[in-house]
Amino acid sequence: MSDEDTGTPEGSGAKRVYSQLLNLQERILTRLNHSREDLKAPTTQHLVRQLKHQTGSPVTEQLGRVTEAVERALRAVQLCQSELERELVDTPETHSVEGISNLPATLSRFLAERSESPGFEYEVLQDPVRGWVIRWKEYTERGTVRGRGQFYERPYAWLDD
Repeated sequence: MSDEDTGTPEGSGAKRVYSQLLNLQERILTRLNHSREDLKAPTTQHLVRQLKHQTGSPVTEQLGRVTEAVERALRAVQLCQSELERELVDTPETHSVEGISNLPATLSRFLAERSESPGFEYEVLQDPVRGWVIRWKEYTERGTVRGRGQFYERPYAWLDD
């Protein structure tokens, strides 16, 4: 069984899964924040007061419990999100390129995340102004180019001249 299969952070796929979970949690946080804002909105409060006045319904108490539950859910998601971020930071994954000992962490991380993917090819060059340059291409199973691009160590260095 590989590291990716076991779900350990050392697996190259684990980083991608952590990132996907963080994106999912960000969307959940956004929705929960919108729900909390809707529950605390003046129009909602006005409707609740009007309903209680007209029918004597215990909606105010029930809405208070719902608001507390949303607040607890927000805290739980934020806690889980911070734990996932800590896992990502605590288990740095580096990728070494033969002959290059000082590749910056961002470029190294980019290569580490993608170098195990089938069809991913890259070359590392050094530009006198922009520093290390990664030129990459990703091919589909049929051999067509899915994506390509370049990353620079100092992308805006030429502006300083």
